Amino acid sequence: MKTVSTHPQLSRFQAASPPPTRRQRGVSLIELLIGLTIGLLVAVAAVGSLVYTKVSSTSVGDSSRLQQDASTAFRIMGHQLRQTGARRLQNSTGDKVQFDPTYQGLSTATFVILSGTEGATNGTDTLVVSYDVDPSIDARDCLGQTPAGSMVRSTFRVVGRELQCLGSATAATSQALISGVEDMQVWYGVRTGDDLRYRVASDVADWGMVEAVQVCLRLVGDAAGNPTVAANTPGCIAGQTVNSDGRIRRVFTQVFNLRNVGL
Repeated sequence: MKTVSTHPQLSRFQAASPPPTRRQRGVSLIELLIGLTIGLLVAVAAVGSLVYTKVSSTSVGDSSRLQQDASTAFRIMGHQLRQTGARRLQNSTGDKVQFDPTYQGLSTATFVILSGTEGATNGTDTLVVSYDVDPSIDARDCLGQTPAGSMVRSTFRVVGRELQCLGSATAATSQALISGVEDMQVWYGVRTGDDLRYRVASDVADWGMVEAVQVCLRLVGDAAGNPTVAANTPGCIAGQTVNSDGRIRRVFTQVFNLRNVGL
């Protein structure tokens, strides 16, 4: 005789076996230490890369600024030096040419169109240049100012790490052209026969014989602690070295020919 179950659903559930449970386990201490070590190495590499990038960016920025400042200084000085000694043409009759006789240069005793002073104990030099202009012409000195009279006069000197200019006006005050200037040295090309030699201001006997001017500027950057800077930096004077304080230094030299010598 066949027995029929009165609870068919219950029999089906009882026959189904429950799913096996998985045992959960965490990371071991060794795995945790390895993970922390890898993370620390990645962080150190990232910080090192950031520091190197910052130092490189500062160095490039300082070098670019020094290059731009030197270019600005030489552009202003060059404009004045190339005009040095220029005189107004009064009249021209036949083969005779006459220039303005009222232009006496920097000195009424002797006709001098430029002069300079040498700094004591290899200190910074001073350079003074002049030229004659027609008052009706909008001529300007190293400060961009129009002179009161017919003579443009510009004085270049270094004061407190600034290359300053003193203009033509009688009551003018010096103004900075660029900053970060540690030294300015000037040499004057004097011709003797076929020989052109550059001399310091104290060795120039006749300023009327100067045909060219060589200017050297030593500029220093703002950022200190630069590890890429050499221990000593060459200066403008031969054999001179400057102790490094971690700042970038650059030496720039430019020669300017005097176009109006002998007028």
